[in-house]
Amino acid sequence: MIRLTVLLLLIAGIAMAEWALRRRARHRRRDWNTPFLSPPDANAFRIVVLGDSIAYGYGLEPHQAWPALLAQKLQQTYPQTRWQVINASVAGHTVADAYIRYNEHVLAYQPHLLLIAFGINDCRRVRRMNDTRRMKIFARHEQHWWGRSYLLRGLLNRLRPIARATVVNETALAPEPRIPLPRFTQILGWLAQQSRRHGAQPALLTLPPIRPHPHIYHAHEFAHWQEYSAAIRQVARSQGVPVIELSHEFPSAQAWLADGVHLSQQGQQLIADRIWAALQRPPLAAVLRIPTQASNAEMAPSLD
Repeated sequence: MIRLTVLLLLIAGIAMAEWALRRRARHRRRDWNTPFLSPPDANAFRIVVLGDSIAYGYGLEPHQAWPALLAQKLQQTYPQTRWQVINASVAGHTVADAYIRYNEHVLAYQPHLLLIAFGINDCRRVRRMNDTRRMKIFARHEQHWWGRSYLLRGLLNRLRPIARATVVNETALAPEPRIPLPRFTQILGWLAQQSRRHGAQPALLTLPPIRPHPHIYHAHEFAHWQEYSAAIRQVARSQGVPVIELSHEFPSAQAWLADGVHLSQQGQQLIADRIWAALQRPPLAAVLRIPTQASNAEMAPSLD
């Protein structure tokens, strides 16, 4: 009887420790360079935008970024619903960075809809600090059975810590993209699966267009742009997740800032319009509980 009691107490202690560690990870607040993040509104339909500098609105005011424009459109068109659009985007981030901050920027908000907008940085042929380290963290935590336990992963990370990167050179052209394509698809698929597991409807956004540039370095830096957009579509198809097409060309060069990658206010509005049109089509219209305004035809011919 005493042994059974001790065993039950041990199991209960382990379960409580696991619960506490998961809760701590979920509510941890680190100094990510995001736009202002308001607390979750329990009475609102919550949409989280998990993205990079495009969704962040690099070079613009926060209200000019497409998530803010989308929120404004939702509120104006469907005022009977209370909307909260959380722009949890960070300039320079990849899917590997999104994996690290998933708990505090997605799980903590328990969104109804998650818009996942990565790829521009992932496909870039440059080197960044912590890319390799964060991919190793993903592999350790998600590709082994023991990595699913916060208790066991914390113990292993203390016994065998993953070294931090100390050298970074963003000026030299790298031979491969920042996040290799196989790892990109793995982590993107994980984000979609995990969000669905926690009650959100994920939707994947293809890469926005990049302005043609005469400089050969620019062309080589983003040489894999099309492959990564195609990979996003493939992940969406394989998981039955809606995909929102952003890749078709802009009508004017005025849609970009001077670097030809980041978007001007006009470009942000074009992206917002494309996402707005997609939200009014099945199945996303049903998720938002709004009338279907258009057919479910593709927004553009396949770019695979």
